Amino acid sequence: MKKIIALLLFSFLTPSLFCQKFEFEPPLLSEYYFQADSTGGLFQFIYRYNYDKLSFVKEGEKYTTKFRISIELQDSSTDAILRASEVKTIYVSTYDETVNPNLSVQGLLNIRVAKKKYLATVSLTDILSNKEMAVPKFNVDLSHPSAASFIVTLGENGKYYAANRRKTIPFSPVLYSLIYAPGKQIVGKDSLSLDFHSPTDSLTLSSNKQFIHEFHLEEDSLGIYLSPISGADAKSFLFSNISQILPEGKYTVAVGGKKESFLEVKWWNKPYSLMNQDVSLKALGIIEPKSNIDSLKDGSSKFGYKRLFDFWRKYDPTPNSVYNELMAEYYSRADYAQKTFSNFAVQDGMMSDRGKIYIQFGAPTSIERTTEISGRNIEVWFYEKQNSKYYFRDISGNGTYVLIKE
Repeated sequence: MKKIIALLLFSFLTPSLFCQKFEFEPPLLSEYYFQADSTGGLFQFIYRYNYDKLSFVKEGEKYTTKFRISIELQDSSTDAILRASEVKTIYVSTYDETVNPNLSVQGLLNIRVAKKKYLATVSLTDILSNKEMAVPKFNVDLSHPSAASFIVTLGENGKYYAANRRKTIPFSPVLYSLIYAPGKQIVGKDSLSLDFHSPTDSLTLSSNKQFIHEFHLEEDSLGIYLSPISGADAKSFLFSNISQILPEGKYTVAVGGKKESFLEVKWWNKPYSLMNQDVSLKALGIIEPKSNIDSLKDGSSKFGYKRLFDFWRKYDPTPNSVYNELMAEYYSRADYAQKTFSNFAVQDGMMSDRGKIYIQFGAPTSIERTTEISGRNIEVWFYEKQNSKYYFRDISGNGTYVLIKE
């Protein structure tokens, strides 16, 4: 068993292929921040939109697209409407960038407003295709100060950039921090504690000793960042690298026992084989003895999933973070094996001989295919780093490949 795990760790950095996942981030993510003053305040709307949802055209050696985004705030008491809009033009160098769902554009719209309640309407139009994206309307209550929080990443320039994840922290290796603005002046406190509660986890986290003062949002070439306001009395509190600490789940956030907001740590594009306890344990059974698998089956699926995470900790290459890269890689391989090696003759590609080898060692360096005199197909998988190869024969001529030699 130790040998298998060692080989798995050895091949951890090999390129992996991912099958279609069942949940994606929405193409448009947005949130707002209200910086109040004596006469009203500044309403700041930030958005992020994915490249792969826009129409690009090739111009010379580059690809370009253009879109218009606007927001309207309708005063609930007078029906008066306040507006802000902008047109963005994007240039990229390759076609692959235009269809990459991990690339996006960010922007910031500002409106001076009174402290009232509004109905917000957002519209986004792809100018090249003249298509408009439907965005649900939402209510905005600016009538009284309220707590605000931002999920941020720390730039190399020392600025904190809004990740714009709509109160959601992606469960991933990326480091995300939380900046919490209580919405009222807090005197004499250089630290603040927040309680996070989910159905399976409860944690109390304290802000770092360092903190930033009241802020507003500004935009530069790297994105939307939080710019401290000099001389402001109100404080905002920084919880650094909170993504390393919070497990996946939906949390209520409380201050001093009072619920203030909600936060979700969500695994976007989570491997499907981790969404079903029976499937995840079956995949784990490829490298673990039956006694270990049986010990993980006790109890409800909710807590069984938590025990599965606890089990994988001993193989975690980054034990200081709750995200386990090796576990994620393993079950992404399981997804790929199930999709690629299943056919009308092989119902469970994950448990086929090719599937088991792929799950343990990842994608082979190369594959050689030949046909025997008998007409049966042979596949030879080469793993250059391990200096090994595996021979598979299609024993029935219907895609049922069996491992015949290592």
